[in-house]
Amino acid sequence: MKKLLMALAVCASLAGCNSDDKGASFVGVWKNNDKSAQTMTISKVDGGYRVEAKFDDPQWSTMDVEMKLKAESDQTHGTRLVTEDGQKRILELGKEGELTSYLYREPKTFTKAN
Repeated sequence: MKKLLMALAVCASLAGCNSDDKGASFVGVWKNNDKSAQTMTISKVDGGYRVEAKFDDPQWSTMDVEMKLKAESDQTHGTRLVTEDGQKRILELGKEGELTSYLYREPKTFTKAN
């Protein structure tokens, strides 16, 4: 009987875990090697994800961005991070594991650094 109760307790605790975290694969440090190299750090925060996009060259630091996004997924686009109101896509994961950023005029591609 004790084993059964223990098994039920373990199942209940696992059921409480959020295994449907759509944006978990975004978390980490991402880099691109464009002429204006940039590092993007994405972390999980309460109710969404915090994105810090910083240019490696200090001369471009006025264009650094920090914002809070939420995860969204659908059949057509896969997983992406969008503005909190859901109106604009900001980051999108590709099938090959690359990250596409739509923060600026032209999309930029990043690869995971860690």
